[in-house]
Amino acid sequence: MNRTPRKAPPGVLWLDDAADYLGYEVSTLRKWRLKKKGPASFKIGGRVAYRIAVLDAWLKAQEAADPHSNPDIDPANAPVEYAAA
Repeated sequence: MNRTPRKAPPGVLWLDDAADYLGYEVSTLRKWRLKKKGPASFKIGGRVAYRIAVLDAWLKAQEAADPHSNPDIDPANAPVEYAAA
């Protein structure tokens, strides 16, 4: 008999808890999962699960991709290129 545990395994969050953790609606995570976007997920006994480490890495990647948080990728900080005379 395939039973789904009520409590998520250590280091794992169920879909609804992952949505709370990230600050998104459950429906957003469902849409991302269908489109193969957002943080990686998997199923345990028919329930969608997310590793907390994966959620944290995804958040860190989002921060690194934001020019406001990462001045190295902000176009305003790009060196000025002059045309050859």
